[in-house]
Amino acid sequence: MNTVIIRHLLFIGIYALSQQVSANPTTTAYSSMPAVDCVINPYRVVDISSPVVGVIEKLYVERSQHVTAGQVVAQLEASVERANVELARYRANVQSEVGLGKVNINFDQLRKKRVESLLEKQNISLENADQIEREVQLSKWKLKQAKELLDIRKLELRKAEEQLRQKSIGAPFDGYVLDTFKYRGEYVEDQPILRLAQLDPLVVEAIVPMENFGMIKPGMMAEIRPEVLFKDKLISRVVAVDRIGDTASNTFGVKLSIPNPENRIPAGLKCIVKFLEATDEQVAAETDNQGAGETPKGLIERPAGPPDQQVDVAEFSSTTVAEPAALLAVVSAADVTTTAPAIDSVDADELQQSETVQQVAGVMDQDDFELPTSSVKTPTSYMVLIEQPETKQATEDLIGQLRDAGVSDFLVYRNGTNKGLISLGVFSTQTSAVNRQQAIDQLGFTSFTIERYQ
Repeated sequence: MNTVIIRHLLFIGIYALSQQVSANPTTTAYSSMPAVDCVINPYRVVDISSPVVGVIEKLYVERSQHVTAGQVVAQLEASVERANVELARYRANVQSEVGLGKVNINFDQLRKKRVESLLEKQNISLENADQIEREVQLSKWKLKQAKELLDIRKLELRKAEEQLRQKSIGAPFDGYVLDTFKYRGEYVEDQPILRLAQLDPLVVEAIVPMENFGMIKPGMMAEIRPEVLFKDKLISRVVAVDRIGDTASNTFGVKLSIPNPENRIPAGLKCIVKFLEATDEQVAAETDNQGAGETPKGLIERPAGPPDQQVDVAEFSSTTVAEPAALLAVVSAADVTTTAPAIDSVDADELQQSETVQQVAGVMDQDDFELPTSSVKTPTSYMVLIEQPETKQATEDLIGQLRDAGVSDFLVYRNGTNKGLISLGVFSTQTSAVNRQQAIDQLGFTSFTIERYQ
């Protein structure tokens, strides 16, 4: 192939690319931060217990059963409380004392009128008149006392009903039963009866290298890709960023939220999170789509692979990286027998529009310029790992030793491609990974570092 023609075609492709970049400036949706490991957890996990002691009479739910807020999940034996409610209800309906007070006060008021009439005619002494007045006042207070006692009995009825209601254990929120700890006939004191998990929304916990601190903000969008079960990407939102990092691992925590209205996404999945840069309108559109059960589109749609037919220079968009391999595809697809325009025919003013064009043109003018045949991949991140022992008990002992040594930010891989390993952090630079490995080795553990590629 003629070297001059190849150079001219390369120059034409790069020039067209730079013109499109200057004419249609856009920003990529992906952030410059590398992808990091994460775990999808329930929004909250609660151990349901009883506010009072007693014996379980009925257990209405089983493991993996869905419950709604307020649904009764367990019933304690409450025969005494039910009897107390019946007694209190009967006492609260007793009206005889109030009726007796009304009769007495009516009679005393009639006597008072007669005494007042006799007193005007001076047919009765003042002492007798005062005695009648006293009895009228006493009747009024006795009636008031009867009404107050009736109110107290109504409150006692309410107390008895609340005591009976405490024997019925209800679910505090919508969720799924993870496990049951007590069964019918068992005594309950301060132990939990069952464990309940809320799966809408889900919480994603991610550990991010400290050098990325300040780049992640609450409300920022991110792409979640579970390692198993789901091939589609999930859109999440950052809800909290730790303000204090971990000095041992040089990392900090990020909490994200995923809407899960139909509970179609299970919790307990390992995943990869990639933070995105998006506008408020794109954030709202992506959240609405995912909430409706649709596959998120647009914001994080990846470009399609290279077409089978001839590649045209105009097909390169502003988001395409101008790598030599991409330009090589343009040259290979072109007709090399066609006479290419000379470089001198390009207007000098147009050459000044793109600094990239000038730099590449200078490289092509060199005598030793050669087209690269392949691109070398460079690591995007580094992972520090410890190999798990062969037995489960030995693995649990190793986990306990890590925690005793003050290492708490690790992830145990029990399934997937990293099964049998313990992750001690993902770092964007090799220096940070080496520092982490050396700190772990100084604690008496044997660790190693692997390279990760996007």
